[in-house]
Amino acid sequence: MSKASVFLFLMVAFIASCGDSSLTRTLPNVTGTTGEVLVVMDKYMWDGSPGRAIREQVSPLLIGLPQPEPAFTILPVNPSGFRDIYVSHRNIIQVTIDPGIQKPVVTYTRNKWAETQLVVSIAAADTASLAAVVREKGDAIRRSINDAERERLTAWLTNSAGKEKSILNAGEARWELAMPAGWKPDFNREGIMMISLETPSTTQTVMVSVADRTTARIGCLELADLTQKRMSDEVKGPDGGSFMVIEQKIPVSCRSFRRYDTDYIEMRGLWTLEGGFMGGPFISYAFIDPATTRAVVVTGFVYAPKEEKRELLRQVEALMYAVKKRQE
Repeated sequence: MSKASVFLFLMVAFIASCGDSSLTRTLPNVTGTTGEVLVVMDKYMWDGSPGRAIREQVSPLLIGLPQPEPAFTILPVNPSGFRDIYVSHRNIIQVTIDPGIQKPVVTYTRNKWAETQLVVSIAAADTASLAAVVREKGDAIRRSINDAERERLTAWLTNSAGKEKSILNAGEARWELAMPAGWKPDFNREGIMMISLETPSTTQTVMVSVADRTTARIGCLELADLTQKRMSDEVKGPDGGSFMVIEQKIPVSCRSFRRYDTDYIEMRGLWTLEGGFMGGPFISYAFIDPATTRAVVVTGFVYAPKEEKRELLRQVEALMYAVKKRQE
């Protein structure tokens, strides 16, 4: 290739790259605090059925907390004020009313104006249709925002951990859990380990265990039994005579879902001390390791008697879902 041809090729490539904003585009970090959702909506809609539907369906009171706390902190913003720092908010719900829209639609966009940002756009022909689609899709919208928050927290926690890992040996299998800054190991034995973060007013804990027996499936009852056994055997009260159990006075919630080609069963509820006076929220999930056909059970719980617990539990949940099989 001649020098002239090379020069022409480089110039074409340079011009093409200038025209491709994806090669030069840099996005700011998201703003706002964990658990916040910005809702861009006219005040008359916020005060009417669309706003009521968002508050009820996207941010209902959470199940499994000892005091009332909504799923998210909702921040309404009028469209005319949606500028400057608002556009880089971590979670945004943006609504559009257009009489020409035949069918309401909900779309999800990541990294629109900021890194790791989630923008949920809801478009409908009128306010009644808008409220109806929010009620219909509210659960999916809520889970998408929760997933985005969990991904951010997981990245933050694992970056904080660096190379620090807690490794669980269970026969020939090995499972690893990131050890973020401030977290300490409580114990690590064959088939079970536990780590915690303690402050003067709070305790956050994650416990990972592998069932002793092989199993073909695991459901809500099996997960409750495994969780209860691990709690009562491994978590004792300050006096040594009390132990952790699942609170029976308040029903737990249980759901199954598929994530990364793996079937999960997840339970949320309250724990209490049998013979004591402590308590708080917990999350427990399990899946079958296909290589060993044993259930891997991950349980996280929070003790924070004078604090709100939503974000503490969200941090625990993010760390729980960072558990992965170690690749040798």
